[in-house]
Amino acid sequence: MSRATTPHSSRKWSGYYRWTAQRPPRELLIRTLDHIDWERKTRRTRTAVDLGFGAGNDTLELLRRGWRVLAIDREQAAAEFLAKRVPSHEGGRLTVQSSPMQGISLPKVDLVYASYSLPFCPREEFPRLWETIHRALVPGGHFAGQLFGDRDDWADDRTMTFHTLRRAHAVTKGYRIEFFREAEEEGRSFAGPKHWHVFDLILEKPR
Repeated sequence: MSRATTPHSSRKWSGYYRWTAQRPPRELLIRTLDHIDWERKTRRTRTAVDLGFGAGNDTLELLRRGWRVLAIDREQAAAEFLAKRVPSHEGGRLTVQSSPMQGISLPKVDLVYASYSLPFCPREEFPRLWETIHRALVPGGHFAGQLFGDRDDWADDRTMTFHTLRRAHAVTKGYRIEFFREAEEEGRSFAGPKHWHVFDLILEKPR
């Protein structure tokens, strides 16, 4: 298997944001929000963390649906890119934080959404980050996001975290599994051609 270079080691993230800005909201986010909307009929404003928001496409969808959002990304360029895209009438429900994932503290929220971002947490920091996410979720709250599998093209990058199928299932302990999908395919990343090995997760914290 060829080993593609991870994007943070080859090109500037600002180029990645421009490359992905026209992409629609992720299918996993839409699936999660549709599930939550069906499950809970409530008038209160719900709160989400978008962890590693990148170009902000999914943050914008959360805002469009009426959520209050704490958007976190380590790159200041991401915050600057998102600021230019947020409609003025929705900006009051958005808080942007520029910081790395490791060591963050999170408020109590209804959803932690991490689109392709958790693998960029160093392996030794991942357990603490995962515990932080669990503590932040209110009973009945949801996590949605991806893990990278051990057959992913970037799996030899020691600055990232990858999961075997068994370890991916272990991560779900303490949650109700709403959706678990393993996928492998040849595709592209911003850094070039790539073999993807990904676990898609939607998890609910028990009430």
